[in-house]
Amino acid sequence: MNQIAQTYAEALFSLALEEKKLSKLQEEEKALLEIIDDNEDFLLLLDSRFMSKEERQDIASKILKDFDDDIVNFIKVIIDNNRTNYIKDVLQAFNSLCNEYKGVKEGLIYSAFPLNKETINKIKTKISQIEKMDVELISRIDPSLIGGVKVVINSHVYDGSIKNQLEKMQIDLLGKELN
Repeated sequence: MNQIAQTYAEALFSLALEEKKLSKLQEEEKALLEIIDDNEDFLLLLDSRFMSKEERQDIASKILKDFDDDIVNFIKVIIDNNRTNYIKDVLQAFNSLCNEYKGVKEGLIYSAFPLNKETINKIKTKISQIEKMDVELISRIDPSLIGGVKVVINSHVYDGSIKNQLEKMQIDLLGKELN
């Protein structure tokens, strides 16, 4: 993780603890990440050099009007310091700090195509039961999997991908040929 992003994330985390808003700000951080992921132009707008910092901050305030003032002000500080290219990294690092504080394990879920939230939540619930603690999964696309999913938490891999199944079949077939 980039040191600049980590520093900003730690500042937001300290503020969230101090204000006793950790869960609320973490929820809003996730919502903001969704906005950014769904609207690629949002970050380009906040980083535009064709507008003044004040104009970009005003736009951020209007777009994020339903967000907690601490999140809005935090984004304004990032704009003021010309760090908008780090916003995603900052938010992800903040989420990791929150999860670590709450004792939630983080993992990645790989699939050949985008998974809907319901499917991710079902997998998350099952993995949480296996791990015997809350788990948060971040979705990644890996077309090489062909189908199915692969979940990686720390060094543990749960691989239900078609690619993995084909590789196992290949090993079995090659083993039988040698015998």
